[in-house]
Amino acid sequence: MRARRGRSRGLTFDDAVERYWIEVSHACASPRKELNDLARLATAIGPTTPLAAINDDFVAQLVLKRRQDFVKGDPRRGRISPAQVNRSTTQLLRRILTRARVAWKQTLPEEPNWRAHMLAEPKGRVRELRYDEEGRLGAAERDDYRAPRLFAQLTGLRRREIAGLTWDQVDFGAETISVVGKGDKPHVLPITDELRALLEPLRAHHPAAVFTYVAQRSRKVPKSGHRVVRGQRYPITYEGLGTQLGRTFAKAGLKDFRIHDLRHTAATRTLRATGNLRIVQQLLNHASPTMTARYAHADLTDLREAMAAAASDTARRLEAAGVQGGPSATP
Repeated sequence: MRARRGRSRGLTFDDAVERYWIEVSHACASPRKELNDLARLATAIGPTTPLAAINDDFVAQLVLKRRQDFVKGDPRRGRISPAQVNRSTTQLLRRILTRARVAWKQTLPEEPNWRAHMLAEPKGRVRELRYDEEGRLGAAERDDYRAPRLFAQLTGLRRREIAGLTWDQVDFGAETISVVGKGDKPHVLPITDELRALLEPLRAHHPAAVFTYVAQRSRKVPKSGHRVVRGQRYPITYEGLGTQLGRTFAKAGLKDFRIHDLRHTAATRTLRATGNLRIVQQLLNHASPTMTARYAHADLTDLREAMAAAASDTARRLEAAGVQGGPSATP
């Protein structure tokens, strides 16, 4: 993107996008996706538009236009979600303008009221991988994608953190894994015996990338232009991990299951095993326990077991007290 500077009204949007990419986005967890969002935003706004001209009406029109887009441009897949509109348009533009005002000392006399443009998102769903589903999943998945799937299920890390994991982030001596999480927050996890057993065999696959896949056919990758050779290993990508696991979920017959639900599975299983919400908060690297609280739910299996345990305890105590005809007695 070629830089253009508005002489009388400060930076143009093209200026800002170029600077933001160099200073921030190129080093983010998913730079390719960020670059796509920046390019889309630049096209919608116009490269020569001054930052100072971006106001509430401007943002409202951007959001309205973005809401009309289809998932991956395919009308059969429906419109993109409010969350995707927020992330790819409103929140990204807010970050750019905030940096322009704070770091680049740009004057933004009509800076939008960002909260007013955020679309309401459905309350977070929590979908856990059931144990019977895990058996079907294991039978349906490719061997080279089993390790990242299990890693996600054990650690609760996000897809971008898993796809971008390198060996210099894994310290077997200190028994830690260090990543940069959402919002550029550092996050350190311990290497458990299960994680060590999962990771050790992968060390010989690639000098830098932890998770790799075996190319099923020789081809040219459309986005990067690189060629892959059948039978050779290559680092997994953010998009490739999502695509392959999505196919595996469908093949295994998992209904309403997404890759992010592996993170939910790590959270709910840890909470069930420990009963400690703060441990789950640390696992997920949440800033606030309020964000973690939605995992403190009880499904029907948990409820059934709890009710049965309560009834059994009541019967035992009644029997010890010599009381006949308790709640477990047949009328």
